Amino acid sequence: MADAHGPLDEIPTENYPPQITYANYVATKRMIDQVINEDQEYVNWKLKNHRTGGTMDQYMVRYQREASEQIQDETDGEGQDAEDSGKINEVPKWMKFPRDVYNEQVRALPRPRELDQQAIKKLFMDHLDDEQMNRYEVFKRTSLAKNQVKKISGIVANQTVAANVNLLLGGIGKIFVGKIVEKALDVKHKWLLGLMVNKFHERKVIGYKLKKHLKKLTLLVEEGDGIEDEIMEQESDICDDDSKEEATFVHTSNRLLKTTKNSEEIRKGIISQYNQLVRRFNKLDVSVEKYVNSPLLPEHIHEAWRLYRIESDTVPSDQWRTQGEANGLLFR
Repeated sequence: MADAHGPLDEIPTENYPPQITYANYVATKRMIDQVINEDQEYVNWKLKNHRTGGTMDQYMVRYQREASEQIQDETDGEGQDAEDSGKINEVPKWMKFPRDVYNEQVRALPRPRELDQQAIKKLFMDHLDDEQMNRYEVFKRTSLAKNQVKKISGIVANQTVAANVNLLLGGIGKIFVGKIVEKALDVKHKWLLGLMVNKFHERKVIGYKLKKHLKKLTLLVEEGDGIEDEIMEQESDICDDDSKEEATFVHTSNRLLKTTKNSEEIRKGIISQYNQLVRRFNKLDVSVEKYVNSPLLPEHIHEAWRLYRIESDTVPSDQWRTQGEANGLLFR
């Protein structure tokens, strides 16, 4: 029965011999390799785009050229003594990163005059599109609840705090919340990339298992001299899942692939295992675009706060929480 929701077709349990041929085995192998190669290109593109920051990718060509020229200059020395390389983890002074190339080009831009803050703000807003302008206006108009800011500042200071100070605290708090949310979005994006890589690895593993099962079935049906390729059909699979069903599936596959019998029961057993792998292969999708607009989770905020503390190399003082008996129980 054909599976219309994926690139591979299942093998029928009845009247299957006409479909089990050497040509079909080679064609299926190519189809699996093509699907995996397309997924590989997508994964590489997503990872590269994340590492280079999108627009920073245009500076990679110049960066690679300058780095190769510097290495060539270092290797062109004629019998010169090697210089002291310093600490093993020290970055060479001549090394440039894409961000350095970008900063050099920015500094080289002509600046007829220095702009004041008002002109810079106007220039910034003139280059925003409609969506960015809407977000900017909403963020500008939004503020933390003044009564809550006043209440918290009064509790911490144990005295009345001036209204202008509370207004300033509200603005700082809004900026701080924005930073944490932006970092949480970055955490979500990284976790989605991790999910993408795991799905791609799983699809590669299932693809290799499909080749082994189809090769074994082809050898049993065709009964020829064998197929000379890189697929080792009798190689045992390792179960790296705690699921009892997965362990049973792997054990059954290993037993069927290593058997020397050529009976109808063995063939149908291999077909059943192969069809299950086909359904799993077709179901997997390495694309994470459908999760881009997924909501933030508490785990994203927790990880963003942990990263913020590490990157800041400190944590805001919580002395107000250690009042009373200095154990923090008063304000927990």
